[in-house]
Amino acid sequence: MDPLPRAASLATRIAQSLRDDIGAGRYAVGARLPAEAALAEAFDVSRPIVREAIALLKADGVLVTRKGSGAYVSETPGGQVWRVASAPDGGPTLAQLFELRRLVETACAEMAALRRTDADLARIRQALAAMLHHADDFATAAAADIAFHHAIAQAAHNPCFTGLTDFVGQQLLAARQHAWENSAQLHAREGTPRAADAEHMALVEAIASGDPVAARAAASAHLSAAATRMGLA
Repeated sequence: MDPLPRAASLATRIAQSLRDDIGAGRYAVGARLPAEAALAEAFDVSRPIVREAIALLKADGVLVTRKGSGAYVSETPGGQVWRVASAPDGGPTLAQLFELRRLVETACAEMAALRRTDADLARIRQALAAMLHHADDFATAAAADIAFHHAIAQAAHNPCFTGLTDFVGQQLLAARQHAWENSAQLHAREGTPRAADAEHMALVEAIASGDPVAARAAASAHLSAAATRMGLA
C-alpha cells in the first residue's frame, strides 16, 4: 500500500483503498486486517484516522471488529450500504447525480407500468392529487412530489430501486426544493399552470395504461424538463 496524498477526507480515502484491497482479494472473507499501527504507517497517517476509516467500513458492513483482536473482513465484504463514492475533487456534482436519477426513475416507470397493482396506482394517484390540491403550499406540495416518485419506485416491486430512488432524491433535495419554490411562486403570481403537473399526469396515465414504452418516455420527458427547471440542462 502506497502512502496517500493529503486530502480533506483522509479517512474516507483510506476506507476506499481498503475496500479496493478487499474487492481485489487481498483480504479474503474472515481475514484479519493489519493492526492500526501498521495501517497508519503504510498510509502515512495517524492512528485516529485509520480508526475512523475502519469505523466507516464497519458501519457499511464490510468489516467486523473483535475487542482486543482487531478488524476482520465480514461475511458480506461488498458491504450492506450503498454510497456514492467521493471523487478527488469533492464528490459527484448535481448534474452527475441527476444523470443517475434519470436512469433509475425511467427504469422504475417502465417496470411500474408492467407490475403495478391497483393499490400501487391508488398511492401514486393520491400523491398526485395532494400535489395538485396543495399547489399554493410549497412545503406540502414538495412533500407530495417526493411521495409521488417514491410510490412509482414501489410500484416497480424491486426494493433495490426503491432505496436508490429515495437515496438520490435526498441527495438532490436542495436543488429540487429551489425548483419547486420557483414554480410555486410563478404559479401564485401569474396563475399559470405548473408545467410539472401535466408531466406528472402524463406519467400516471402511462403507468395506469400498462404501457412500459409510454411510461419510460413520460418519465424521460418529465426529468428532462425538471433538469431545465433545476438549472442542470
